[in-house]
Amino acid sequence: MTGATLPRYQGQAGRSRLAALCADRNWQDGVFAALMLLSRIPANLGTAGGLAFLLLAGLYTLLRLEQAGLALRRCWPLLVYPAVALLSASWADFPELTLRAAVQMTVTAYAGLLLSQAQRPRTVLLALLAVYGGYTVASWLAGNTRADGLGEAPALFGLGGEAKNYFADTTGTAVLLALAGLAMMLERRAWAWSAALAIVAAICVMATLAARSAGAVAALLSSGALLAALLLLRQASPAAKLLFVIALVTALVLGALFFDQLLALVQQASNKDEGLTGRGYLWYRAAFYTAERPWLGVGYFGFWTAQNPEAIGLWRYFDVRQEGTAFSFHNGYIQTWVETGLIGVAALVLTWAATAALLLRRFVITRSLPACFWLAYLAHEMAKTPVEPIRPSALVAPTIMMFAAAGFGCLPVLRPGRQ
Repeated sequence: MTGATLPRYQGQAGRSRLAALCADRNWQDGVFAALMLLSRIPANLGTAGGLAFLLLAGLYTLLRLEQAGLALRRCWPLLVYPAVALLSASWADFPELTLRAAVQMTVTAYAGLLLSQAQRPRTVLLALLAVYGGYTVASWLAGNTRADGLGEAPALFGLGGEAKNYFADTTGTAVLLALAGLAMMLERRAWAWSAALAIVAAICVMATLAARSAGAVAALLSSGALLAALLLLRQASPAAKLLFVIALVTALVLGALFFDQLLALVQQASNKDEGLTGRGYLWYRAAFYTAERPWLGVGYFGFWTAQNPEAIGLWRYFDVRQEGTAFSFHNGYIQTWVETGLIGVAALVLTWAATAALLLRRFVITRSLPACFWLAYLAHEMAKTPVEPIRPSALVAPTIMMFAAAGFGCLPVLRPGRQ
């Protein structure tokens, strides 16, 4: 009799454990974070990946209605740039295109804010590490390369076929996540995991170098050094951390004042031409467009479209296919100025400044390891704004991550500890 009932009991116990796992909020947060980012990293997922992301964001919202409410109540000021993008449809040259892209970008930003309000931020970070680290290691092992456009050594690109600068952003993010994960494992004295993550971090660094993106390498050097410093100071007194923050802000101001000299050093170290691979001419042309419509721009996502003859002319100049709407002005502020004018630039700068202030406050008051990572990630992205179009975009992984960083800064500061 016992032998007859034991298999059924074991099956029920297995289903109970599975049901408990599926109902576990930490497990759900990790799974949704991983799947949403995984759907947006590989470029070859295309429309199917975008649809999967939207469905995942909707399902996650249904499972977390109270969390969605908290995200909107705590973080609504961070949606000022998406609001400007939405409003720009009223004056855009191509209103339907602008409205569609602005809605998609707003949903993307909201997904990041929703993830930021998860009960266990470390669970989210480990899930992101699994996706970014796994994708980078797999791409490095595959070893797919193509010409980088400079007639030099071929550049590594991801399994999804994304452009080298986008892939380099993924690999750089993977390095930062691996370092944060390594700090977690060392804290827990999990030596085997620590060794594995050290290897993952090394492979991700090699992948970043192999992508041959000078901006990504420079950004990783600065953000990696910042993350190491933040982690070392995490247990220090608030006064010591405040002094570090003052020194950091001072260094940033000096960097802004001597930006041209720093850029020249990066060019020399990376053997880049003085025109930064055509960026100089793009910025020269952008000056005409911003002069024509300085305050409002042509509408969010309204320049690089096959309906715009100016875009077609630049595509032909750079020998880019007309349907290559992923092309950009390779500068986050210039791209924003052309699209949404000085109003959009002001909204964007205020958003990132508020994000930095909130995260720095959290770093000083608490011992939060995720705050260290998100600060380093913010620095990683901001370091590339002068040479890459870093600003909120529709259905892309960096936008999810940037708003996750911003939303994490909005979490209540309860007490020093593992937050």
